[in-house]
Amino acid sequence: MSKRTDGPRVLIRVNDKAGNEYLCPVEELRDPKNITQEELRYCFDSTQEAFTDREVMAIIRSEFRKHPKDDD
Repeated sequence: MSKRTDGPRVLIRVNDKAGNEYLCPVEELRDPKNITQEELRYCFDSTQEAFTDREVMAIIRSEFRKHPKDDD
């Protein structure tokens, strides 16, 4: 896993070995193609949570609002 930063989190869709789909912060994953149970605790279960594409975009936008870009 990479170091956490104060910037916005990048979420990606991944599947576990059983084929379940999750939204996970990319910085928490070692290998998105082989996600572990440990890594899943940082993820959202997209089927259980029933996220639509619009909701996924809202989650992503909310992460950007939490961490506004610094204008140096």
